[in-house]
Order: sequence, then structure tokens, then C-alpha cells
Amino acid sequence: MQSSKYKMTLYSLLLHLTTIVLLNVFVCRFAYAEFLVSIRSPETLEDTREAYSIELVKLVMDKTKVKYGDYRLQLIPAMNRPRARYAAKLKIYPNLLLEESYDKQFSAKGDLTYINFPVELGILGHRICFVNPKIKEDLKKVTSVEQLKKYSIGQGIGWIDTNILRANGFHVSETPSYSGLFKMTAAGRVDLLCRGANEIKGEYEAFKYIKELTYDETFVLSYTLPRFYYTNAENRLLIARVQEGLITSYNDGSLKQLWLKYQTANLEFVKLHQRKIFKLSNPLISDLPKDYEQYYFDKVVDK
Repeated sequence: MQSSKYKMTLYSLLLHLTTIVLLNVFVCRFAYAEFLVSIRSPETLEDTREAYSIELVKLVMDKTKVKYGDYRLQLIPAMNRPRARYAAKLKIYPNLLLEESYDKQFSAKGDLTYINFPVELGILGHRICFVNPKIKEDLKKVTSVEQLKKYSIGQGIGWIDTNILRANGFHVSETPSYSGLFKMTAAGRVDLLCRGANEIKGEYEAFKYIKELTYDETFVLSYTLPRFYYTNAENRLLIARVQEGLITSYNDGSLKQLWLKYQTANLEFVKLHQRKIFKLSNPLISDLPKDYEQYYFDKVVDK
């Protein structure tokens, strides 16, 4: 009798332990299955460039939760674009997603790939320039790209625009310091610092403490500059999820709503339609199919 009770007690204990083990396995597998997405931190406290991109990633991931499950976003340490691309190639951070202007060299070795949707809807290719205050009045008289070429242009290390501007005959000076570019321009060490039409308002407000910082109000440099999300080519689930989320949010209007939330004030600030347009070519996109242009902002704004 005692033996039977002992066996029952032992059986109950083993059943209890088995239940605990299975529960722990389930919990561990659930935690392991959490979909972690890594995104860039702003380079400086004044850097507002990543705000739209971060919110867009959240929108895209939320749109795909029913099909793909929950997720968590993590900001990686602040770093410049070349270092971030290097980190993506080596998979230093899980599912690292980078917003980059297209350059076929990024994916030439097959380690990085882009998701075919222009996340900024093309607005970045309209460039408004901060200017050396000593030449601001002279710029009002410029009527051609050739006349602009006598002025030097500042760029950050690893910025795609450097290659585009040089290919069009401009003299470009590079610096590793993002905030230093605004100080250099205000001090006259470079003549122009050209920024996206979606960037210049926020940057002017963030760096207005720099004495003499000013911007041109007469022209826009315009070239095709599609900006995509890049990631390691092995992140197949991330690629599929982001591609699906971008198309879904575009089609249901939520991406347009987010874009206008950020860009309406920017477009009002730069007054594109009141500026002279100086068109440049972009040799970096010669191999790129143009199907992304169906999502460009002129089509979004007109809808």
C-alpha cells in the first residue's frame, strides 16, 4: 500500500516536473522567436534625418503583425553610413535595416540587397543648398549649372551625392563630421551644402545657433535619387515582410498620411515651384529599372 502511494507521489512529481520543463521550453522558444529589427540611431542630437524612417519601419512592421507576428525595434549605436553598411554586411546586428540612396556597388558582392520601394518617395532628389553667406547675393544671378560649378560643395563621408556631383563636374570636399558641415558652410570654407527638400527645414532649425548659417532661396538642384531600405541578403524574412508592409501601407493610404505628416511643412518651406531648376544626371542608377517611380511624391500629392 505504501509502495503504491509512493509510486503515485513519484508519478505526480514527474508529471509536475515534465509540465514545468515543457512550459519553460515553450517560453524559451517564444522568446527566441521574437522578431528583432535593428535600425540606425541619429548621428548627433541635432540629427532629425532618421525620424521619418524610424516611424515608417514601425508602420510597416505593424501592418504585417497578423501574418508575421510581433516584433521589437532596437537602435544600434550612432555611426556614419559606411560603418553601418559594413555592420550590415557582417550581420553584427540582427536584421539591420538601413535607408540608403541607390548605388549598385552596395550590392555588387551579393552580401547586401535593397527592397524595391523608394521610402522617401523621391523627395530627396530635390536639393536645396545652405550657402556661404558671402556668395548668397551672387547666387541669385546664376542661370545655369555651368555657372554653379565654380562654387565648392561640402559633403559627408560616404554620401552618394559626392559621386553624383563629381560626375557632373562639381568640386566636392568631404568631411566625417555631420554637424561640422554646417559650420564649414557658414564660415565660408565651402560654398554650398545641398540637402534634400525634406531635410533642410529641420536642419536649419536644429543648427540655427550657428552664426551666419543661411540657405539659398532661388534654385533647386534636381536629380533622380531613389532611396531604399538595404539589408543583408540573408535576411529573407525581413525582406519579404518589409516589402509587403510597404506596398500594403502605400495602397491603404497610411504611408501617404505618414509622409505628408513629415513633408507638408518641408514642401511649404522650400517652395519648389518658385525656384529655378538645375537638372543633373545620376550615373549610379544606369542599371536600375524605373518601376519605383510609380510611387514618387508628385503622384502621392496629386491623389
